[in-house]
Amino acid sequence: MPRPLKIAFIASEVDPIVSTGELGRAVGGLARALKGLGVDARVVIPRYPDTNGSSYGQVRLVPEMTIRSVNRFGETAIYRHELSGEVPVYLIDKPKYFDRDYLYGPPESSYQDNAERFSFFDLAALEMFTQIGFFPDIVHCHDWHTGLIPAYLKTLFQGNPLYAMMKTLFAVHNLRHQGCFPKETLSVTGLPDSIFCPEGLEFYGKLCFLKSGLVYADALIAASKRYSQEIQTTTYGRGLEGMFQKRSKALYGVIDGVEYKQFDPRIDPYIAANYTKDELERKELCRQDLLKACSLDSLPDVPLLGMVAPLYEEKGFDLLAQAFDELIGLPVRFIFLNDRKYQNAHYARLMEDLMARHRRFARCYTGADEELKHKLMAGADLLLMPFQSEPCGVNQMFALKYGTIPLVHATGGLDDTVSEFSPESRKGTGFKFRDYTPGAFVEKIREALVLRRNRSLWELLQVNAMRVDYSWVYSAKKYLDIYKIVMGQGKSGA
Repeated sequence: MPRPLKIAFIASEVDPIVSTGELGRAVGGLARALKGLGVDARVVIPRYPDTNGSSYGQVRLVPEMTIRSVNRFGETAIYRHELSGEVPVYLIDKPKYFDRDYLYGPPESSYQDNAERFSFFDLAALEMFTQIGFFPDIVHCHDWHTGLIPAYLKTLFQGNPLYAMMKTLFAVHNLRHQGCFPKETLSVTGLPDSIFCPEGLEFYGKLCFLKSGLVYADALIAASKRYSQEIQTTTYGRGLEGMFQKRSKALYGVIDGVEYKQFDPRIDPYIAANYTKDELERKELCRQDLLKACSLDSLPDVPLLGMVAPLYEEKGFDLLAQAFDELIGLPVRFIFLNDRKYQNAHYARLMEDLMARHRRFARCYTGADEELKHKLMAGADLLLMPFQSEPCGVNQMFALKYGTIPLVHATGGLDDTVSEFSPESRKGTGFKFRDYTPGAFVEKIREALVLRRNRSLWELLQVNAMRVDYSWVYSAKKYLDIYKIVMGQGKSGA
């Protein structure tokens, strides 16, 4: 019987131990799914302060470990924890770097020593393998925080036979954050001066952790197939499109999966009535409950539109603002909910001002509210996602499961996970607009609302949506194919 494939996930966060959003959710979800498929999947993260009770059950596995590859980093300790599904998590302890109020820095800012913090983490993660006796087949690195790992393996660790067979996969979850630092930072990392060049880590005169991952990893993965194509263009590549083009044959795209146990209308404890695709009439009870919770008039013929999104620039708030007066006049009711604890002051004020102008018809909640998010998923008719860009996205997948129809800009993972409904073929799960203009956005909403008046077609669309399954196991199987290609055991193009 062949031994299981060994994968080390190295990331700055993993849900539910510590997570700021989709990065942590993706790392935890994929690791658990692969474990269920027989993979020896393990996760390595920094040990942050115990903000959510995560230290309960942690074991101090390695009391003291000296970082040998770069002497300046001194000692560390390794703790062991476990995710549900028996996935081991190793936490690298260094209070000097990680015992702080924030993971990366205060809102709208970052810690000045982030390059030093994550250089240490990357080295410690690699050296830890000798301490725990685990030598992975593939080191799966996530986002800029782990971008130096492929470079370390091909420089400082190159002559070590224990690391010689390790392959690396570098995952790009979001190009917004690239980990760029002054040139002088190179001395902190311990990497040789020779790799600070256009073909290496140099990016417009700075040291770029993310570019390091792109250059030195054996394969690259983006959070959806469409996003893997988009980042090869100047519109979405954020200056790195040339590198993605150069490595296009080693670049794959796989959508992140979701775990439905918390977002399932059959068992959701937050909604007024649980239901299945065969009980869509009960969704009306959820609609009435949502309207009541938001103090909006209950008018059955007036469509109820929702939007759940973090207050980030690329989430389409400027587009929404330009279209809002026409949108409200269709007529509709509209509810916005911020999907993060973080608030961008400019976009929070923009949304609050918009809602204030249309107080009778719209509501805005700039603070995260988990219960209201569930009520909105179950009670709205349409979930609007006019995002300028979206590597993968998750709320459209949850909305589908609730029979709340996503209306999205055809970009990234939104394009990959929502199929346009056709009344003629009676196939499709939602609505997509391609031109990123207020006119195209509103026109697609009009089209959706016309279809909503045809109750039989609308219910057919809802049933189509609720049948879709984006569970992690399907994405995990695609990752397995890619792992095999990276190890030279599979067919390219999988």
